[in-house]
Amino acid sequence: MAFIAPSWGGSWIVAINELLCWDQYFAVGGALRHIEFDPTPGTFNCADFPASVSTAPTQAMEISLYPAYNVISKFLYPNPELRRDIMCIGGTSQWPATIFRGTDQWGQPYGYILIDPIGGAIGAFAHGDGINTGGQSRTPICQLPNVEHTEQTFPVLFLYRKELRDSGGAGQYRGGLSAESCFIPHNTERMTHDTLSSGNATPTSTGMMGGYPSTTNAYTFITESDIQQRFRERRMPEDVSEVAGHPVELGLRQEDFTQTRDDVYAVRWSGGGGFGDPMERDPALIQKDLDGECVSESAAREIYGAVLTETGEVDPVATQKRREQIRQERVRRAGVPARRRAGEILVEANPALAVKRDADGVFWGCRSCSAELGPLDANYKTGCLEERHPAERSNPLVGDPLRFIDEAVEFRQFFCPGCGRLVENEIAVASDPLLCDTEVEVPG
Repeated sequence: MAFIAPSWGGSWIVAINELLCWDQYFAVGGALRHIEFDPTPGTFNCADFPASVSTAPTQAMEISLYPAYNVISKFLYPNPELRRDIMCIGGTSQWPATIFRGTDQWGQPYGYILIDPIGGAIGAFAHGDGINTGGQSRTPICQLPNVEHTEQTFPVLFLYRKELRDSGGAGQYRGGLSAESCFIPHNTERMTHDTLSSGNATPTSTGMMGGYPSTTNAYTFITESDIQQRFRERRMPEDVSEVAGHPVELGLRQEDFTQTRDDVYAVRWSGGGGFGDPMERDPALIQKDLDGECVSESAAREIYGAVLTETGEVDPVATQKRREQIRQERVRRAGVPARRRAGEILVEANPALAVKRDADGVFWGCRSCSAELGPLDANYKTGCLEERHPAERSNPLVGDPLRFIDEAVEFRQFFCPGCGRLVENEIAVASDPLLCDTEVEVPG
């Protein structure tokens, strides 16, 4: 615990610096005088003996840091001025390490940790989109290595390094896109790899206040591929999915596996989480996403509720009508009548959620209509319409978590029972209770 608890507190200081003290230029002493750290022993980020902590304190820091962004952001949201400082969880929220070594073309030993995931992504803001491959938000200076320099220094040949469509979390404001690097050995017959990662089973860059998660980390390994034949035919792949061969499911702590010139390896890192209900996104921004290949047409239709013309253009009028139909269908599908209760808004908890007060007291309510979502001392999610989906529904690039873990994982969505508007999402183990993520105390 002596090694892990300091990294837990240190990770919180990173988020506090960025969201609350950015104008203090990383001089955090003043903030520290107002903070007490009280870690809970026996948890993931404050383990007790005899728990395995081989990659602590680094992993403890990452596990703690990124949820801290969402927690602090929820404190900030009710204040319209501070709301502009909100930032969702960014890319490379867990680092997918690629470690390779061997003998180069000059007969010299080499070894390298692929630094490409430092390209990360910046999560969405409460007023705008995140930044594609904008680095890791926790790192003041992030420099994505030059592909040519990596090829010059080590015996590798990159097939591509590209930003990935749909990798950023969907939302009223979209999370920044992440990227993928794909390569083969070059001027050497083989290299030896290790992987070291987490965040491959479930999204770790979760969205906020209705925003969707980003993609997960992912390793792809195709052995005995057709890549050399493609070279001879001058057909370079634009994506690893185009390469024929034998897919191998790599473990997240896999050691000493060999890659030859016929084997293709790719590593993908997580993007930025989204902010707000995707069906509140301006159709013009969806069109910009489609034109820039940031979002696929299927995601535009299924997640953003967009209606596309035969030429692939977003129809704003039809989109608004379609979104309203989707919301009404949610309410009809649940078959639960909403309790109507008008009241004065005391606290804006998120774009769709408010604390309200009438003559009978304070309560949770929808910001878009008069539906009540329950008493203030209860979890507002229990007053919402709830739908549970497989985790793969949270992002087009997320795979089945059961490849890596034993328990089923759900993508839970919570909608207003009156108007069908999305209030919040959560990723959770199916057996876990609903997360109570927001509590508000009203004086008097």
